[in-house]
Amino acid sequence: MILNRLYELAVREQLLSDPAFEEQAVPFVVQVGAGGTFLGIDGERPRPPKKGESRAERKLSIPRPHGSAASQGFARYFADTLARVLPVVFDAKNAAKDARSRETFWRQIDTAADATDDNALRAVQAFGRQREDKEFAESIRRAVAATGATGAERVTFAYYPDRGPTILDREPVRNWYATHFRRFTAEKQESGPVGFCTITGRSGPLPTSHALALSGVPGGLPTGVKIVSLDKPAFQHHGLDGAANAAIGYEAADGYARGFQWLRARRDHHFVVGGTLFLFWTRRPVDLGDMNALGQADPDQVKRLLEGTGQGKECGPVEDANDFYLLAVSGNAARVVVRDYLERPLGQVRENIRRWFADLRIADTSKQHQGRPNAAFPLWLLANATALEADRVAPDIHARLMCAALTGGPVPDSLLIAAVGRLWAEGHDAFRPPRMGLIKLCLTRKGVPVTETLNADEQHSAYVYGRLLEVFAQIQYAALGDVNANVVDKFYGTFSAAPAMVFGRLVANAQNHLRKIRGEKPGTAVALEQRLMEIRQLLTAAPPPPQFSLQDQGRFALGYYHEKAKRFGQIAEKKAEKVAKAKADAKAE
Repeated sequence: MILNRLYELAVREQLLSDPAFEEQAVPFVVQVGAGGTFLGIDGERPRPPKKGESRAERKLSIPRPHGSAASQGFARYFADTLARVLPVVFDAKNAAKDARSRETFWRQIDTAADATDDNALRAVQAFGRQREDKEFAESIRRAVAATGATGAERVTFAYYPDRGPTILDREPVRNWYATHFRRFTAEKQESGPVGFCTITGRSGPLPTSHALALSGVPGGLPTGVKIVSLDKPAFQHHGLDGAANAAIGYEAADGYARGFQWLRARRDHHFVVGGTLFLFWTRRPVDLGDMNALGQADPDQVKRLLEGTGQGKECGPVEDANDFYLLAVSGNAARVVVRDYLERPLGQVRENIRRWFADLRIADTSKQHQGRPNAAFPLWLLANATALEADRVAPDIHARLMCAALTGGPVPDSLLIAAVGRLWAEGHDAFRPPRMGLIKLCLTRKGVPVTETLNADEQHSAYVYGRLLEVFAQIQYAALGDVNANVVDKFYGTFSAAPAMVFGRLVANAQNHLRKIRGEKPGTAVALEQRLMEIRQLLTAAPPPPQFSLQDQGRFALGYYHEKAKRFGQIAEKKAEKVAKAKADAKAE
């Protein structure tokens, strides 16, 4: 099903119209003048992409390999790595291997130049025939060194009189290679197995290996990975070799790979989170800006979603007639690991994304929001909320979150366990808005009624005891100021799981602190005592329960956090009132 949908995308976008070429990164271009004069190297070594962005690379339509890239002395026509093209040694261990490929590359240039008599190819041919000249080779080495290239980057040539286009853009060159590739593939197909293609529904030649590798997959080889690979006798049947057992024809094998690369090359159709590549598209093309909010949540975009005014939103019947697809993959050396695959009506997906952010929405204690509700938490922040560091997040977390977001289904208990566990381990610093939004989401998807902000009427004991812990923390701070480990750091884990064990001790400590406060700040003491009494009156059962369930521990966490967020909001309001009053007084003067 996955490969069928990718092939359908390739057909829709007309990606199979030029089968002899594929789009690949080519960072460097050697400028060649008439007679093969070396005029310099354009381009720069691609920098590693920053978190959440795609690698910025120059991509060109280059010839597909006309044979096995793993064979000894192989080289692509017209564009290959710097080590295989230019007379520069990047790694002494690979010098002999690179030299063999270099000879192949320039022999192929001779073949194409003689066949086409193209001016640009003749100039490149003349350039290549100088590569054994020491002075010429030294000038090449200096130019390459200035770029900082590693030798693994691809390079091609441009004929300077053309003022920009490379030799890959010249019509005679492309037409010649298209004919050459068609002849090569025809001979290969005629000598190979024949069968029924399960994607196109037509009978014809079946490739024993799928030529186009999938590039840009996290964790995979830089040279690309395969999603269809059968390299052991145990995987073969009916006398077929290798990938022929998958029953996928040449056109379909090219199609699904080109569809994959088309999605990977477009920012509005993919994002990478935590080592997982998420590709998404629809049967009929539409704006998928809503999906990008999951990968890199923008507050304004999330606000529009929650208000039902997302960009590109179509009317319900039209959306329901369109299908949405999502493919989540990572790499394991040379192979693709499929993390998840999803097909749903587009209308359902968009509504589920809106619900996702609604379920995440929670009071935000950051300086930016000052206790006001926020839901702009991207997947990577939610995943990081389950671990101490980003590199310790379980490998399946991102795919599980994405599945819950798009299907509207529940979040696994393992995420709630992990988030609550971080509260135990990190103390008062652990109560960050994304983690609390994730806890609220987990409870909401389990049918537990929870609110975005403080629910002053909630009488569930777990929520009320959570609120009490925040008041205990306020009382301690008023009495002692900053301490190395406050009451939350010391008692949160025990109080949130087994309140009966420590509640009496916490109340006694609070009373001792209040006696101290009365002598120093009587007004503060009265306010804190009143707040403590108001919350304790909500407890309908006594004594405290011996143990809280996992869901009740989540409620406890939200009770504590909501009480804290309410205080932050009140402080922000008072500051705003003072600023407004000061401005009014200054204006009156």
